Amino acid sequence: MTYRDISSLCEMTRVLSYPRLISMENFRQPNFPLVAELMKWLVKQYDAQADIPQDIDGEQDRVIFIRTVAQIIATKAHMKLNTKKLYQADGYAVKEILKVITPLYKALRDSEEKELEDDEDIGQNYRYAMNDDISTLKNARILCSTITQKGANLHELLGKELDAREARQEVINRSMELSEVEEGIKEAARAAKRELEKHQKMIDNVQIDEQALDEKIQKRREEKDRHQRRLDMLRSVRPSFMNDFEKFEQELNDLYSNYVLKFRIASYLEKELEGHFKNQREKVQEVSRQYMQSINSHITEQEQQMLNRQLNDPNEDIGEHSDEEESEDTSENESDEEDLGQQKMNMKMENGKSFGAMTGDLSDDEQPQDEYDNEDDELVAVQRQQKKMGGSRKRQQQRMPYDDDENF
Repeated sequence: MTYRDISSLCEMTRVLSYPRLISMENFRQPNFPLVAELMKWLVKQYDAQADIPQDIDGEQDRVIFIRTVAQIIATKAHMKLNTKKLYQADGYAVKEILKVITPLYKALRDSEEKELEDDEDIGQNYRYAMNDDISTLKNARILCSTITQKGANLHELLGKELDAREARQEVINRSMELSEVEEGIKEAARAAKRELEKHQKMIDNVQIDEQALDEKIQKRREEKDRHQRRLDMLRSVRPSFMNDFEKFEQELNDLYSNYVLKFRIASYLEKELEGHFKNQREKVQEVSRQYMQSINSHITEQEQQMLNRQLNDPNEDIGEHSDEEESEDTSENESDEEDLGQQKMNMKMENGKSFGAMTGDLSDDEQPQDEYDNEDDELVAVQRQQKKMGGSRKRQQQRMPYDDDENF
C-alpha cells in the first residue's frame, strides 16, 4: 500500500463517475462495507446481469461474497485476485481493486483521446456512447487475455510433451495383470487398516488422558474443600489477644478525643490571650502618646513664658539670671519627676484593674506586668531626654537678647 495507489484509486473512481467520493482516509483502517460496495459496482460494470450476494454482516457471508466476486472477475475479466487481501479491506486491498478498475479507466481515457483526435472528422451523429465504447474495449481485452493465456498454457504443455510421451507410451505398452491389481488392493487395505489402528490408539490415549484429568480435578476439589473448612475454622476462633487489643483501641480513642479537645481549648486561649495583650499594648501606647503631647505642650508654654520674661527684662544680671535658670530647671525637673511618678502609679493601678482574674491564674514567669514596667522605664528615659533638650533650648533663647545688646 502506497500513497500513490490510494490517490490513483480516488482519481479513477471520480473519473468513472462512481456514485460517492472516496477519501484518502477511508483505507487507513479496515473498511469492508466500502470495499464491498466498490467491488459490486465494478462487477456490474463488467457484467450487469451478475448475481452478487447482498448480505455481508457475518464472517461467513463476507467470505462467500469475496469468493463470488473473485470468480466473476476471473470469468469475465480473466484476472486473478488475491482474496485474502480483499478480505482485509485495508490498504492492501487497494492494489487488488486497482487491477479491476485500471482497464476501465484506460479504456475511458483512450476513448476520450480518440474522440478528441477525430472530433473534426466525425460528426455528432456517428459518435459512440461511453457505454458502447467500454463494452467494445471490454470484449477486445477479454479476447486478448484469452489468447495470451491459452498460448502460454499451450507452450508449457508442449515443453512437457517429450516426458509425457514416454510415460504415456510405457503405460500403453504395459499389460495389466490381475495379480498386480489384487496385490495393490490388498496393500491399500492394509494401509487403511494401519491408519485405523493408529486412530484407535489415539482415541484410547485421549480417554486415558481424560481419566487422568478427571482424577486431578477431583483432587483439586478435595483440596479446595479442605482449605475452605480450615478457613472457616480460623474465622470462627477468636484470638487470645483480641480482648487486650479492643481495650487498648478504646483507650486510644479516648486519649485522642481528650487530646483534640485540649488542643482546641489551648488554641482558643492562646488566641484570646494574644488579643488581650495587643489591646493592653494599644492602651499603653495611647496613654504614653497623650502624656507626651501634654509634656510637649507644657514645655512649649514654659519656653514661651521664659521668652516673654527675657524680652521684658533684657538688662538683668547674667549671673543672677543663670542662677535663676538653674533653680527653675531644678524645680521643673523635680515637678516633672513627681508628675511622672504619679503617672506611673496611675498606669499600674489601671493595669491591675484591667487584668483582674485573667492574670490571677498565671505563673510568676508569665506575669504581663514586667512588660509594662519595661515600657514605663523606656517612657521615663524618653521624657528625661526631652527635658534635657528643652532646657538647652531655653538657655539658648535666654542668651539671645544679650547677644544683640550693644552695652553688654
